[in-house]
Amino acid sequence: MDVDLGWGSVVKKGFRQSQSTLHTWSGLLLGWVLFIIFVAGTAAYWREPLNRWMRPEAPRVERPVLAMKAAQRFLARKAPDAKTWFITVPTVEGPGTYVFWVPQPDPDAPKGRHRGRRRDTSALVDATGVPVARETRGGDFFYRFHFDLHYMPVIWARWLVGVAAMMMLVAILTGIVTHKKIFKDFFTLRRDKGQRSWLDGHNASAVLGLPFHLMITYTGLVTLATMLMPWATVANYADSTKLFTTLFPTAGEVVRVGHPALLVDLEALVRNGERQLGGPIGFIEVAEPGDAAARITMTGASRASLSTYGTRVAYDGVTGRLLWRSPPPNGAVTTYGAMIGLHAGRFGDLTLRWLYFFCGLGGTVMVASGLVLWTVKRREKLPDPLHPPLGFRIVERLNIAVVAGFPLGCAAFFLANRLLPLATPDRAEREITMLFAAWGSAALAALVLRPKQSWAALLGATAIGLMTVIACDLLVLRPGLGQWIAVSDWPMATVDAVLLVLAIGLAWTARRVARHRPRVLKPRAIRTPTNKALLAEAVAAE
Repeated sequence: MDVDLGWGSVVKKGFRQSQSTLHTWSGLLLGWVLFIIFVAGTAAYWREPLNRWMRPEAPRVERPVLAMKAAQRFLARKAPDAKTWFITVPTVEGPGTYVFWVPQPDPDAPKGRHRGRRRDTSALVDATGVPVARETRGGDFFYRFHFDLHYMPVIWARWLVGVAAMMMLVAILTGIVTHKKIFKDFFTLRRDKGQRSWLDGHNASAVLGLPFHLMITYTGLVTLATMLMPWATVANYADSTKLFTTLFPTAGEVVRVGHPALLVDLEALVRNGERQLGGPIGFIEVAEPGDAAARITMTGASRASLSTYGTRVAYDGVTGRLLWRSPPPNGAVTTYGAMIGLHAGRFGDLTLRWLYFFCGLGGTVMVASGLVLWTVKRREKLPDPLHPPLGFRIVERLNIAVVAGFPLGCAAFFLANRLLPLATPDRAEREITMLFAAWGSAALAALVLRPKQSWAALLGATAIGLMTVIACDLLVLRPGLGQWIAVSDWPMATVDAVLLVLAIGLAWTARRVARHRPRVLKPRAIRTPTNKALLAEAVAAE
């Protein structure tokens, strides 16, 4: 009986240990990519407020419909004979109206080629109809970066992000299996206990946002499902164009007749579209503006419902007569759109957005603490902790380069937005270049300095960078933080408040790291296996 109980305990321990090993390595191998995804994705929940905060000269959008009409007047002046106009209906959170137009095909150019360059066919128009002078990617950079990365082909980036998300899902599930006292450990936080303290912090951040972490990882995988698992669509649709036509029907092609005609006023048409669709309009497409055959297609806003795929209506661009309405989406499209909606959180109000944001911060802490825990745990088991092997040193330096280096790059990104002259050529790309330059410098510092020095230096530098951004908004920028508070422009002031809290937290962490005195770990003696250990290994082998 005693032997049977012993075997059972060994088998149970072996299963849990195997899950622990899988948890460790699935979280470590792409943990650095996951950390970047979490940081950028968490910032992307404030995409539109960041877009406006990084364009402080743009006046606040008080009435989105009037701002859209101003964008219509801008397009009528800028591209009156374009083939298509695209207008993103503005919101009170954003900096204005995004517009894009497709010029008429050039008959002397190769097939499909249009007149003009792409960068000359888009603009961000403020509430008064004037293009915004400050060129920046704003919050859109974080949104695209968290699944497209940068400086690499998009398809490679999305495969890398997809594999990282799969490993994240494995890490979460195996973490639940491994930590049998995970909820009890959530209420335990021991300070200055080395490995135990890191494990307590990792458990607390993981359990606190566990439903969110499962949801955000699974829905992130679903958004990439057609790329990661394309077999069903390939088996049923030889032509991808037919697939998208089936899933997302359109009103058909518009043929230009060559008879000039004034375009109907969009304001009244938008109100009718909102009644037809039962919610706000998010996107407007005008085919052949200025022609008698003009047609206006309106798409429901993604924030109007849980599913991001809204229905559409089409109108005659001259008379405003309703021409077509898209059929209700099928179950597959609705489910897929709902998964994207859950992941992006656009459907939620301000309270839900804050909840997403805080859970995203918790996920960031979870990944970062897991990466650091690996080095803390392994160091205590090394034969000579004072002279670790090369593999350990590589992981330790990569942890510093990513966990402390990427936030420094984000601070440099914000600082470049404030300090670069408005007339700087390719200004938006230079802001991104500053991010990667600062991040590269941080990685170099992580290689050169001792780990304790580099942790303190990089976290402190990030805090100083964020403080400098706030000082620019308070003392230099016009309008700046003082004016935002005076006129109760709280979305703009809140961004500075969040940056201030992050700066204080990073400064406190840097101070704690600099003052920390770790206990001296002596070289461990080589242990000979005991009879009990040999018996356990033999049972596991069977």
